[in-house]
Amino acid sequence: VYDYVDDFLVESQDDNQIPGVSEESPDEPTGVEVDPEHGPNETNFDLQDGLEQEPQQTSHECETARLPTGEPNEAPVLDPAPPSQGMAARNARVRKPPEKYAPAMKGKKYAVAMTQIAESLKESKHGLTMAQMSVKLMSKGEHRRADIVGMIMAQLSMKAAIKKWGEKARFAISKEMKQLHWRNSYVPKHYHTLTKKQKEQLLESHIFVEEKRDGTIKARKVIGGNKQRDYITKEDVSSPTVTAEAVMLTCVIDAQENRDVAVVDIPNAFIQTVVSEEDAEHRVTVRIRGPLVDILVSMAPDVYSPYVSVTKTGQKVLIVECLNAVYGTMVAALLYYKKFVKSLKNQGFKLNPYDGCVANKIIKGKQITICFHVDDCKISHEVPEVIDETIVWLKAEYESIFEDGSGEMKVHRGRVHKYLGMSLDFTNKGQCIVTMNDYVAEIVKAYDVAIAKYDDGFLPVTKQRYETPAPENLFMVNEDCEKLPEDMAADFHTVVAKTLYVTKRARPDTCLSVAFLTTRVRAPDRDDWEKLRHLIEYLRRDNIRPLVLGADNDGLLMWYVDASFAVHPNMRGHTGGGLTMGRGFPISTSTKQKLNTRSSTESELVGVDDMMPIIIWTRYFLLSQGYGIVENLLLQDNKSSILLERNGRASSSKRTRHINIRYFFVCDRVNMKEINLHWCPTKEMIADFWTKPLQGSHFRKLRDYIMGRVRCVKPKGDAVSTTKTIRKKGVKTK
Repeated sequence: VYDYVDDFLVESQDDNQIPGVSEESPDEPTGVEVDPEHGPNETNFDLQDGLEQEPQQTSHECETARLPTGEPNEAPVLDPAPPSQGMAARNARVRKPPEKYAPAMKGKKYAVAMTQIAESLKESKHGLTMAQMSVKLMSKGEHRRADIVGMIMAQLSMKAAIKKWGEKARFAISKEMKQLHWRNSYVPKHYHTLTKKQKEQLLESHIFVEEKRDGTIKARKVIGGNKQRDYITKEDVSSPTVTAEAVMLTCVIDAQENRDVAVVDIPNAFIQTVVSEEDAEHRVTVRIRGPLVDILVSMAPDVYSPYVSVTKTGQKVLIVECLNAVYGTMVAALLYYKKFVKSLKNQGFKLNPYDGCVANKIIKGKQITICFHVDDCKISHEVPEVIDETIVWLKAEYESIFEDGSGEMKVHRGRVHKYLGMSLDFTNKGQCIVTMNDYVAEIVKAYDVAIAKYDDGFLPVTKQRYETPAPENLFMVNEDCEKLPEDMAADFHTVVAKTLYVTKRARPDTCLSVAFLTTRVRAPDRDDWEKLRHLIEYLRRDNIRPLVLGADNDGLLMWYVDASFAVHPNMRGHTGGGLTMGRGFPISTSTKQKLNTRSSTESELVGVDDMMPIIIWTRYFLLSQGYGIVENLLLQDNKSSILLERNGRASSSKRTRHINIRYFFVCDRVNMKEINLHWCPTKEMIADFWTKPLQGSHFRKLRDYIMGRVRCVKPKGDAVSTTKTIRKKGVKTK
């Protein structure tokens, strides 16, 4: 009998080709994996159903193929000719390779599926939006490209990190797991001993590896705390962090009083926070899988081995209860904050009531100040020995050095420090120089990467010098302009957000341009992209300009506040303002107004009202810091608005209720002596910088004031409050 099966297998293995299937491997996996070394163990073919195979060889060729190597040829046994119909005939057909199915995402079935997904998410506020996003994420696009995801995600999984960094990644992962074990973070559990509530709230664990700016490889064990959102609200577990305004103001005080400054990084802040019995409800139960289980077992086999189980797929699983706060859980930051604040209070520190992350204490007749943003602390005092003693206390409280050298607290002393991405230079007496040059370079690089994707690597050639961050037509919007593609709009949003971060800290000269671009991130167009290019080219050209902060010893706070009337497309105004204590502006604001006004006077009034929260907060914060304030001065260039703010109803006419609320609020603050109003000539109004896209010499003049290159002095004479009688010869005055 002719052996069709054996013949088919021989030919397929020789040709490395299965008939009817394209030589190119499909883009998507078929779900069937075959071991190329051993091949299939069993072959069950139904000859009645037909078998796809190549056209049959001649009898001589078949016999030759079956003969083993090195054996003499024997008399061949002739097989009957293959059938001319049925299976052999069908094998001779030219078959078209199957095409990949591409769903159209349209039609009745798609609409029904969307309805079902939205129904399952009906308890969510944005159920339909989430349903559309879930379908979109499953479809093709840039988000499915590995190179794009790699550019966005700086952190890598364990498998990807080991593939990229090798032994460095293995060492970092092992180091992280050892710290968790040495700090007695885990108590192993059997799954059947867990309560029903613990099983429902069981969390998954992950480990991510990243390369830091200094080139070191760092691993971080993270718990998937997203499941906790079902039963924990964000408001109940939110933890405060020090505000940027508080950091800048304390830096000004440090420079004015010539304090010694130190920056401390507390190691493993979360994991060394033990969850007390009173907070036992916040302890979490975690499932650890795969190689991480092997690492824990290798460190302490007697502790973890009895609790290791194996799934049906052969994966090792370990259930543990976390006795410490761990990264990824919603309550970790709050638990650490409570512990650190308790430690400060035990040492006699008092928190500033207007910023819960600024603590003060009087030592040797002078004030010591600690600003902390989670585990990053800035400590300042006039006597260096006091800071030394404080660091010794922090090490005794939070430093635990293990056998591999990890767990050491990082302390930086000197006159130049890195804190929260800023470089703080106290070298010059009475001044603090703030720079973020590395971050600015990253912004420019991110823009260059984005522009290379959409312009094929070609940069536009222009003679424009980009001496200002904003073009003259900044507030002009063309509704007919072409909208940016979705991926290009996402890059636009990313670059603007990066620039916003540096603007609020070290580059207030870009505040106006960033303030406008943030209003355009939802639907940017080509004109907005050009305005972003104008800003980036300005930063590229002027990337090392420092912000110089200082304070005169006169206790004067000067707030420059101004507003532009009906400059936005919806005819709303724009508010700008900032604070100077003598040199530079540690606080600056530029924002679109929230309501429409009928005159420039009303715009000025709304602008002052927009600035009142930060003006009042700054006064209270500095007073709580022990800073002596002689006068809290608010400077404006509109005399009509000053009269409204001073006199209240006496200077008012028929106005709408929301305007009345604003000028009565300002009037009350004036009567309470919390602020003093002062008129400033328009040419000296520095806040114009944040309300109008200035150009040329006037831009450079105001920029020098804002960046601290030139000192600010109080304007002369208040034309509103001072009344003079003018008499001339031959002229009678009433």
